[in-house]
Amino acid sequence: MSLRPLLVLGLLSTTQIAFSQQVSHNIKGTVTDNQSKEQLIGAVVSIPELKRNTVAKLDGTFSLDRIPAGTYHIRCSYMGYVAVDTVVTVNGNLTVNLPLKSTVATLGDVVVVGKSNGVTSESEAAAKASEKNAFNVVNIISAKAIQLSPDITVANVMQRVSGVTIERSSNGDGRYAVIRGMDQRYNNTLINGIKIPSPDNKSRFVPLDIFPAELVERIEVNKTLTPNMEGDAVGGTVNMVMKNAPEKLYVNASAATGFSQNVLENGFDYYPVSAIRKSSPYQQNGPGYIATPADFTRDNLNYTHKSAPANAMGTLSVGNRFFNNRLGIMLGGSYQNIYKAYNSIFIPATFQEGGELYIKHAYQRDYSSHLTRTGVNAKIDFNINPKHKISLYSVMADLKDAQARLTTDSLMPYPRTKPGTGQVWQFGRSKYQHQNIFSNSLQGNHTIVDNRLKLDWSAVYSKATSEIPDWAEYEYDGGFYTDPSTPNDPPYKHPDVTQNMHRTWWKNSDRDLAGYLNLHYTNKAWNIPYTVTAGGMYRDKHRDNKYDNYELRPVPNTDGSKQLWTDIYHFNWTVFNPKGSPGEANNYRANERITAGFLMLKFKVSNLETVAGVRAENTDQDFDTDVPVTQAAKSGTISYMDVLPSVNFKYELNKQSNLRLSYYAAISRPSFFEVVPYNYSGDEFDEAGNPNLLHTTSNNIDIRYELFPRSNEQLLVGAFYKSIQNPIEYGFEFTGTSNNTAYMPLNFGNATNYGFELVYEKYIGNFGIRANYTYIHSQITATKRTSVRKDGVLQQVYLNETRPLQGQADHIANAALLYKNGKLGLDMQLAWQYTGKRIALVSPYYGFDYWQKPMNIFDFSAEKRFARHFAVFAKVQNLLNARPEMYINKTTINDVAVPFQDPSSGKTLAQRDQYGQNYILGLRFILNK
Repeated sequence: MSLRPLLVLGLLSTTQIAFSQQVSHNIKGTVTDNQSKEQLIGAVVSIPELKRNTVAKLDGTFSLDRIPAGTYHIRCSYMGYVAVDTVVTVNGNLTVNLPLKSTVATLGDVVVVGKSNGVTSESEAAAKASEKNAFNVVNIISAKAIQLSPDITVANVMQRVSGVTIERSSNGDGRYAVIRGMDQRYNNTLINGIKIPSPDNKSRFVPLDIFPAELVERIEVNKTLTPNMEGDAVGGTVNMVMKNAPEKLYVNASAATGFSQNVLENGFDYYPVSAIRKSSPYQQNGPGYIATPADFTRDNLNYTHKSAPANAMGTLSVGNRFFNNRLGIMLGGSYQNIYKAYNSIFIPATFQEGGELYIKHAYQRDYSSHLTRTGVNAKIDFNINPKHKISLYSVMADLKDAQARLTTDSLMPYPRTKPGTGQVWQFGRSKYQHQNIFSNSLQGNHTIVDNRLKLDWSAVYSKATSEIPDWAEYEYDGGFYTDPSTPNDPPYKHPDVTQNMHRTWWKNSDRDLAGYLNLHYTNKAWNIPYTVTAGGMYRDKHRDNKYDNYELRPVPNTDGSKQLWTDIYHFNWTVFNPKGSPGEANNYRANERITAGFLMLKFKVSNLETVAGVRAENTDQDFDTDVPVTQAAKSGTISYMDVLPSVNFKYELNKQSNLRLSYYAAISRPSFFEVVPYNYSGDEFDEAGNPNLLHTTSNNIDIRYELFPRSNEQLLVGAFYKSIQNPIEYGFEFTGTSNNTAYMPLNFGNATNYGFELVYEKYIGNFGIRANYTYIHSQITATKRTSVRKDGVLQQVYLNETRPLQGQADHIANAALLYKNGKLGLDMQLAWQYTGKRIALVSPYYGFDYWQKPMNIFDFSAEKRFARHFAVFAKVQNLLNARPEMYINKTTINDVAVPFQDPSSGKTLAQRDQYGQNYILGLRFILNK
């Protein structure tokens, strides 16, 4: 046998052996909590011998590819869990499931898990667990979800919750939450479960755009009530839970900048806020003072156009525990300095006798708004011993909005066919508003008898303030005209004539002193565990409202003609009412004392958990105004008692699913402004307050099925029904004087509101979908004014009109496409929000309500982590430049085509806003030892 065949055979054999050793295999599996079986997203899985590692995906799975045959260690670690190290032999594709044991002890019925996101309760898994374990129907948004979302204020975060729409401010940001079609008057706002006052000068509801989003640990939207919750929440409650002290050092800091697209394109109109006089002449000098022109500055109406200024934002949260974990401290702060520019077309509907719609004016408005938003929170808790704990919590939210508005108002009637020919009004308006909310709570938790008898209490001081000093507006009129004798000549410029103007000061405060005391007794009866809770609350509220208005009139020229306009500085004015307006009903003081008590029983039989009880609330109000003593209802008192039963059933179908059935009774109190006897004489009708206004009551039923297949996944399907008695709406009421009527807040019989909700969240690998849909139908009947022709004569009549509740959209939907790659440290989100048509403004005239068109808004956000503790993030709001539009379901009777209108639509455009996109780019640092 020759040597060559042997060499060839040996080479082939060696190649085959080497090839067999290079055959690779795959290892896959799932990382879970060994007790709850929940997937642990982001857990690190590694093979030390090969220096290979990966992380668990959004569905808890992991995969290691191209692993040669052999024996290896597989190690898995996850913050808050005991690391595992197991040995496997790889000779083919392998599945390895890794259950981890939590390092956190179980305390009673509460198990704290999922610390990978820093503070435990900030994680999305913790939010889902809280929804599942809650006594009532609730939706929760975690701090982690907020951090990764496109939103920077609590108000904008709220639009992601099922069944919630937001009322937007003039700058396009969300301001108020409408829960399940119930206007903001029917909801309340809490911080750490404590109700807070409102800085609004006319209402009770709290503007949520005052709160920076990253201050909160989570946002809870409670859609049903339990007896220990305050009862003035027909729609629901928004509870902002602020950050608590962590178990170890925790630091979360960020800095960002950005631009508004409209500011980039059009610049920004600036006026010096420092020029504003904070107090009116009357407020500064007292009664009897005669104001002179020198008491009013002009500098705040002198606008300078600037190129695009950059936005700036920063946050910092620092927390730790000391003295063997007995003392916990968490400090947080947020600052946002934002410039926005936006524009609007406003075409008010003019009611014509005969019930017809006529367009006379079209306003083109350009806004510039400088927003500075500041939030600070501090939480200190101290464990005196294992049975006694006290905590002190303070939060401050502050919003300053310096807004400039430049308006061109053009007449629309014949013979005008487009803006530019005919009379034109020019307006400049400066409005500076400063709102502040401060809340301070001292709380205690005490175990009295062997974990059976417990006591908790809270002492609260809260205050909300708002001021709009020197709200100023100028006006001058001019335009372009044609000479009928020479119709072919170009229009000539009519001289601009200076007109009357107003200066207004608003200032109000709302102060709460409150105390809460609850006693809990836990035991067993017939082997059934139960807890009885009895508690009470007392709140003393004082509201102080100040208003002052001055009218400034240009001084006529010596020949009696009006002064011509050149700029804000070059004309003379006189003060028409030099003593101001101290006798206005807007100057009032009001007090409210609420005394409440409740009894609540919680017990569980087999898989059925029941929380039932009753709450009683007594409301005692008084008010006093500065109107003359001869005017009716200059002062008054109001008192009533409400008994509010509720019951919440939760049946545990299995470890992953619940079935809920709930009933609760609730109320809604009128605002103080609505019950004071204000009177305002308008051009078309009079407005008035209503001291006889009743509060609203309701009965509410909910049913919901819940499925939580994984720690970060859910399916929620529910329905609700609300029967509302004495809802508060605005309508006409006879004043008792001849046939005179006034437009005022009134109670209109009964209303209904019902619908269903669907929430779905699912993850496959690195991708996820988060979606919700809500259908709502409501109905209310109120009186409206119109005109009809009888026997050839037009007569004013008042008809009942049935419509949805103001702010209620028939369809609401949210969807977000998520991508998360733990190995790359990358999170991305494309979010879509849809709001169906809804009544944006209820008109006093029959068929003249302002409807908002259906609206689609897209937002984008992304975050990339690097160098262990750092991340860079980006947010784009209103990606496709959605433009809100309002319309009236009537066509105009104008003789000629009207700009901006489409006669074939059967509708009349009333308003169109353009906010543009907003861009944010920032850097984040997170340390969690």
